[in-house]
Amino acid sequence: MISDELRERNCTVVNALGDADVDIVKAAVEASHLHTTTLIGEDTDLIILLLYYVQGDTMALYFKSDRTKPDGSFKVYDINRLKDILAHDLCSQLLFIHAMTGCDTTFRIFGVGKKSAFQKLVKGDPVLQPCANVLPSQTRPHILSNTLGSK
Repeated sequence: MISDELRERNCTVVNALGDADVDIVKAAVEASHLHTTTLIGEDTDLIILLLYYVQGDTMALYFKSDRTKPDGSFKVYDINRLKDILAHDLCSQLLFIHAMTGCDTTFRIFGVGKKSAFQKLVKGDPVLQPCANVLPSQTRPHILSNTLGSK
């Protein structure tokens, strides 16, 4: 089996029954506590989840696009630096925006794109901001108040 071959070559292997994005990201974040880690993929879900799950106590953590440009170059994102730029609250809110605008496990709302929703969030949209804060962050308890749904 391919996973056995990868393990023999000191690669971390995660076998998932369903959508593996969360498992992949959690494994990358866990590995980044021990050494510099690069997650290679093209799925937007992966970079959003990395920004949500990574905390400040990691070594270098990168996300590398597996797609190359015509000139042979590719994109590499420094997740720790990106999280510093976006700030903790915005990274927590990205999970909501990503789910609302469509991802692997949800449909998007017609006419609402990722770019416009992100721009509204950054500008502090009075309707979108409280909705994005409903999802628990890594530092907030995972118990939601009954009053959040009535705003």
